[in-house]
Amino acid sequence: MRIEDMLDKIICGDCLQILPQLPDKCVDLILTDPPYNVSTDNVIRRNCEKFGHAKDIKLDFGWWDRGVVRPFDYLDEFVRVLKPCGVLVMFYDRLYLGQIGLYLQESHGFQLRHIGAWVKTNPAPQARKVKWQIGTEMFIVATKNHGSGHHFNYKIGQSPDYFVSSVNYRHEHPTQKPLELIKWIVSYWSFEGDIVLDPFIGSGTTAVVCKTLNRHFIGIDINPDYCEIARKRLSALPEPLDKFEE
Repeated sequence: MRIEDMLDKIICGDCLQILPQLPDKCVDLILTDPPYNVSTDNVIRRNCEKFGHAKDIKLDFGWWDRGVVRPFDYLDEFVRVLKPCGVLVMFYDRLYLGQIGLYLQESHGFQLRHIGAWVKTNPAPQARKVKWQIGTEMFIVATKNHGSGHHFNYKIGQSPDYFVSSVNYRHEHPTQKPLELIKWIVSYWSFEGDIVLDPFIGSGTTAVVCKTLNRHFIGIDINPDYCEIARKRLSALPEPLDKFEE
C-alpha cells in the first residue's frame, strides 16, 4: 500500500495486519495510547455504609483491553516504519514502560529521552482508602537517533516532562486523553507537514490535533464505532488556514 493512500485517513482494522503494509521508514512520529490490558470484571462498590454513597467504579474498559494485543506484538513494526530520526511517544501501564524503554534501547539502539507524565489535578478517589490516588499516567519519548537530528521544536521554549490538567472533559472513549495534552506532545515532537501515526487512535484525538496543527496523520483502530466517532470529529473541524505544501 502506498503511504500517500493512507495519509489523513482513519483506517478501520487490526493494526497488526495494517502496519506491515506501510513502507519502511515512512513516518516521523508515532504517538499512541495502546490498550494497557488492565481490564477486569471487578467493580468497586461505593454505595454502601463503609464507603459512603458514590458511583460504582467499573474496571472493564472494553474487550480490546483484555490482552487482544500486547506491546511486543507491534514494537518491532514501530521501529521499522519510523524514519531514521523518527520519534516514538507511547503511553502505557507504568509497570511495563521500563521494559519497553530498555527493549528499544538494547535491541534497536534507540535513545530514551523521557519518561513523561500526565498529571491529573482531580484523580479518581481511592474507595478502599488503602493507598494513594493514582494521579499520573506515564509515557515514553524515544528516538531512533542519538544526540540531535530528530524533530523537536525547541523554539517553542523550555518545558518540563509533565503536563497538568483536569480529567473533566468530554469522553468519546473510556481512555481518551485530553486534547491539550496531545497538542502539547505533537507541537514539540514534530514539525508542520510531518506524518504522525497512531495505530490505536480510538476516538481520533491524535488526528484532530494533527489536522489543527498542519501535520499529516494515519489513524488505525480495530473498533468500527470509534472509527466513526473519529471521522465525525474530523469532519466537524474547519480547514486549517495554512494548507499543506504539495
